[in-house]
Amino acid sequence: MARHRVVILGTGFGRSVQAPAFQRHAAFELVGIAGSNAERTARAAADLGIAHSGADWRALIAGVRPDLVSVATPVDLHHPMAIEALGAGAHLLCEKPTAMNRFQAAEIRDRAAALGRIAAINHEFRQFPARRLALRMVKSGAIGAPRRGEILGRYAIWTTPAGRGMSWLSDRRRGGGILGALGSHHTDCLRTFFGEPESVLASVRVGQPWRGPTATQATRERATADDACTLEYTFAGGASALVDLDAAAPYRWERFEIHGAEASLRWDESGYRLWRLAAGKEPEELEIPKDLALEPRAGEPALIAPFGALLDRLAAALAGRQPMEPNFEDAVAVQSALDAARASSDAGARAAIEIPAPAAPAATG
Repeated sequence: MARHRVVILGTGFGRSVQAPAFQRHAAFELVGIAGSNAERTARAAADLGIAHSGADWRALIAGVRPDLVSVATPVDLHHPMAIEALGAGAHLLCEKPTAMNRFQAAEIRDRAAALGRIAAINHEFRQFPARRLALRMVKSGAIGAPRRGEILGRYAIWTTPAGRGMSWLSDRRRGGGILGALGSHHTDCLRTFFGEPESVLASVRVGQPWRGPTATQATRERATADDACTLEYTFAGGASALVDLDAAAPYRWERFEIHGAEASLRWDESGYRLWRLAAGKEPEELEIPKDLALEPRAGEPALIAPFGALLDRLAAALAGRQPMEPNFEDAVAVQSALDAARASSDAGARAAIEIPAPAAPAATG
């Protein structure tokens, strides 16, 4: 079987999660990695046994001519990297949040369609067994009509100024913030259960603004990207959902709930255990079917296993066996919801979610 040659752009998540998963997958051959620091990237490539590396990502793409480019960099680089990769003849896998705004995301979607390339978005949280089983149960009517979703997240990222220094994650101009980092995943989750959200009322805020050493306030930098957000989505048919995230909490904890007319489903941050809750009954833990199971390896980052499952879907799409999901239609829809959330927060009012329509195919003749 011919293997798809892959270049990863980014040495953070790209090195720690994506590289190991690509290297153990039979359908892919990881041939290059780019990072902002050439020496550090060369060391990473040597450690991983990757043949090509460098700080000039354009030169790397042009020189290696990969079949697939995976973009795992700060958000402000996603759009130029994706457009360049597609133009060089590669298929695309992009990290979330997709881009700086929905119009950039739509341009990538339309460019991929015009060139006949597969464009995938890395919402690997879709692959967690508990979430997949919950979606299967909702679609089979096991909890009645779904009417409410709730996702609560607490993350010890910026608990104190010394917790994590200033970086692109704290810079709104570069696409930082917890809304994009995890709100994108959670928005994607809700739309798989309820369809596309129609409107959002949001508060997107900075609760702990200081980044850097605690010795003197003069040495600290002030964050411009959010570390907390609260979103209330409405959906056609009357369903609603709440997302409440705080990345300045002193602990990590997540809870996901889908409420139906007859019962509710709940899972936690691990993504491997699911409970059914009904009035007057004790919570019932449900067995994960074998076809939904994942086998994470001890000591590895938790996201390698679900990312590997996403690569299974990507390999099947590249082989023409099934359409790619999640794809850039999903990416544009989620980005549109995030844009509306920021607009709502800035205006202090509910905002409609407007998804850019695909561009019309170019005329031939």
